[in-house]
Formats: sequence, C-alpha cells, structure tokens
Amino acid sequence: MPNLFWANLINMYQPPNCDRAELEKIVNQSYLPILRIFTQNPEYKFSVNLPGSTVELLIRTGFGQVIDKIAELADRGQVDFTMTPKFQPVIPFLNEEDVARQIEASNKICKRYFGINYAPRGLYSPYLAYSQAVSKTTARFGLKWVVTDEISFSNGSPHGFTSLFMDKSAGGVVLLPRHRELSDQLEGNIWARKLPRSASEYVQSALQKCANDKYFITVVEADTLGYRQAGRHGLLKALYGEAKLKRVTLSELRALIKRKEFVKAQEGTAETRPQDMKRRKPFQLWQNENNPIQQTLWQLFNLASTEIKNAGSKGDPQYTRAREMFDAASAGAIWQMTSGNPWWNSSYALQAADDLAIAVFVLLSSTLKAKEAAIAQRNKIYTDIEQNEKSGEVKKWQKNFLRANNIPFERFFGKQQEENA
Repeated sequence: MPNLFWANLINMYQPPNCDRAELEKIVNQSYLPILRIFTQNPEYKFSVNLPGSTVELLIRTGFGQVIDKIAELADRGQVDFTMTPKFQPVIPFLNEEDVARQIEASNKICKRYFGINYAPRGLYSPYLAYSQAVSKTTARFGLKWVVTDEISFSNGSPHGFTSLFMDKSAGGVVLLPRHRELSDQLEGNIWARKLPRSASEYVQSALQKCANDKYFITVVEADTLGYRQAGRHGLLKALYGEAKLKRVTLSELRALIKRKEFVKAQEGTAETRPQDMKRRKPFQLWQNENNPIQQTLWQLFNLASTEIKNAGSKGDPQYTRAREMFDAASAGAIWQMTSGNPWWNSSYALQAADDLAIAVFVLLSSTLKAKEAAIAQRNKIYTDIEQNEKSGEVKKWQKNFLRANNIPFERFFGKQQEENA
C-alpha cells in the first residue's frame, strides 16, 4: 500500500478577454484531454478551480462542452470544487465586501450549471495569495480549508509535510500548502529546475523529496498541460495511474491527515520569491514601485473604488454598471501581465484602464474633477505602455528578471530569442 498521499488541484481559469482562437487551442489541447482522463477512469477524482467568469467565457464562446463534461463528472462524484472570486483578484488587495460579492457571484453561476453537485468545502485564493483576510473569507463562507503556497510557512526554507496547518491568528481554518518544486515539475514551467521525462521519474523525485512526509499537494494551471507544454497531460494521466502514490482530493486529504499544527503563517503567493520575503514585499509582482504602469493603474483602480463606493451610498442609477466594470478590472492577471517579471501582455492593462475610466465616467455622482483624473490616468497608462514597449524597456525588465533568477532566456522566450548584449 502506498503511504504518500498526493492531492492535485487543476486551475482552469482563463481571463474573460481571452482571445477566442487561443481559447480554442486551450480547450482542445488541454481542457478536453485532461477531462478525458477522468471520463475514462471513473475511480479517479480531482480538485478543480473554475471561477464563474471562466464558466461564462466558455459558454459565451461556444465551448460549453467543457462545462457539460465537468457536470457529468460531478454527477459521478469525481469533482471536488473550490469556492473562489468570480474574476480572480488577489484577495488581500480588496476589501472584505468586494471579495464576498465576487464569491457570491461566482457561486450563483456555478450552481446554475452544476446544481447540487457544486458544494465546495475549500477556498481557492487566486495565485494562492495568503493573508489573514483570506482565512477570514474562508471562515465567513463556512469553508474548512484554503489552498496556500508553502512559502507562507517556510519563508523559502524546506518545510516538512507530516501535518496540516492552522494559522494561530485565524481560527480553525486549515491551510493546505502547495509543494512548489513538485508543482513546477508537473507543469514544466520556467521555475522547474528538472523536467521529469516520465511518471516513474516524477514519482521517484516525489518520494525522495517527501521521504519523511505524509503527503504533498500540487497545484497546476490546466493550460500548461498540453497547450503550453505539448503532451504534458500524458504525464498527468500516467501519474493518476501510479501505484506508489495514493491519490486523493484536497477535501479528502483534510480528513485523512489528523494531525494539525498551529503556525504563524506569513503573507505570500505562488509567485512570491524568497528574496521578496526577505524584503518584506510578498506581493512584489503586483506592486512593483519601479513599474510606472502598475503604479498608475493602482491609482486609477483606487480612484474608481472610492467613486463607486460613494455612488452606492448615494443611490446612483449607474452604480451596478460601474461596479461590474470595476470587478472585471480587479483580476490579478492584469497586474501580472503588466509586471514584466517576466510576464507581459499590454492588452490586459489597456482594457482595465478603459474599464476603470469608463466606470468613473458613467457615474452621475462623480465630480468633474474625478472624471478628468480618471481619463488622465487612463491616457498616461496608454502613453507609458507605448513608450516602454518602443524603447525596449519592457524587454529589459523581462531579461533582468530572468537573469536575476537564473532562468535561461529560451525557457521563457523560446529558442529563437537571443540575448542582446
């Protein structure tokens, strides 16, 4: 009998403005092959993060078969759903009511398509961002656990996984830590120092790294398994059939590991690096003081937040419309894709700048001064993006980040990219 529990969570989030042609590739190369693993093997179960915005995106773009297949698997008892905010914001950045509203909106959508089978017992905090606000949100919705990243416990140092964890300051919520290295290896992402060529090689690595542990948790982006890493879903399929690992869902793991350990959990995310923790900047990817585009975007975001809150208290008839645009612009992917560390896609910031400026502009209760400030900040974001792209500054940010983290350029840019001296 295998003694090492393996719990895997598959994150199926895609941003609402995802290009349809790209989404079609993600569906055909990742989502459908992954779901086929479970359709063909009724004894396999999986934990999944599927926010309401992605459910709506798949339905709207004609890929409702993905939702239908997940619903069928849920009917067969194979799906362990997570609860999560609709647009996947970084929870510590929003106030409690904004987070709750997005979770309720996502729940409503998921219940519509999955019915009584949508009964999540845990919270998926986007980017595995953790703060005490995350645990409070988990408890507020009556959930038992929340997925986090191991850096919130280990601060970058090795940490054993013989017990589950509870934050001393956050009541009885169980914190389930993602194993960084094994998650990176399974995804085959830029952080993976070793890429296993087979399931047996991966299992050998897991058994070595977890020699004294009772379990390990992996969290993987679904689109890396096939779309971004060709054929990677084949490794996932082989792992689910491995006899040396005892596969469980996250909810099952919480019940199976009886020992709970109180810890002083730190703020952190799946993207937080040890050097960020040393500098006490766990959210550096989203709050880079040296990134003028991010800084202006935050100014516009905060302005919109204040104006919308005021509009709500005054009964502004445009409040709901502005609030919906604001929620969509809260997605953590917007700041990630504007970071240049190393991610970059300016369309995210441009769309968010438009949405936030329009949200302020349509409010009847907003002053002319606030509207002019919103438009000015929106225009500055457009100008800064154009200047930094044309000057090569963005490429410099990316290369500096990759160099500082010892990541070969070709791992991120592809083999055709050459380093400029």
